Amino acid sequence: MSPDVSQPPPDSADSADAGAPHALREARTLRPGSSVVIGVIGALAGIGLLGSALLTTPRSWTLVSTVVLALVLLWLFVVRPCVVVHADGVRLVNPMRVVDLTWPVITEVRSRWALELVAGGRRYTAWGVPADPGRPRYGRGILTVGANRVRGKGTSELPTKSKVEAQVVAAEVEERILADRRRRDGRTPRIASQAWDPVSVGLLLAAAAFFVLGTFVV
Repeated sequence: MSPDVSQPPPDSADSADAGAPHALREARTLRPGSSVVIGVIGALAGIGLLGSALLTTPRSWTLVSTVVLALVLLWLFVVRPCVVVHADGVRLVNPMRVVDLTWPVITEVRSRWALELVAGGRRYTAWGVPADPGRPRYGRGILTVGANRVRGKGTSELPTKSKVEAQVVAAEVEERILADRRRRDGRTPRIASQAWDPVSVGLLLAAAAFFVLGTFVV
């Protein structure tokens, strides 16, 4: 009998082939509106500061490289992280990695500080969907009956807000998992992969190298 999770060994799960981009059906990208607002404001401020630094004589390469690094970090850790919900599962886009999980492999959905999914005994965290600290945690072992009672409450209570937060997305993900299991046609592929994103890694390395050169060499 094949294993429940078609996931490569830990050493190979991070390979580029495992997380190669593929077409996602009925995809919907979720990220907090605040991250977009902060990204736009930070980008405008950074570009203005960068333009001023480039036009100033003598030119400060320390300032220029610092602003460039700050803009890259802003994109990586504030704007880029998101969750893509699609017909077959979810894609977690984190600062440096991309995680692809389909509905059949997810065994647990919960929220603590952010949306967390468990597949094949491994926990994957979505950086782009933080939890609302003012709401109860949401979490259930999919295979455990009755484990989803909201902490501090006596009943199972689902978040109802449309805001992009871990509790709300967790509820939607769990509903999609259960709906997929009720189909029982075995058509959904079993995928659990995690891979480094070469663009993000390369951009960060280039910005860090420029910062070192601008600060200590030029």
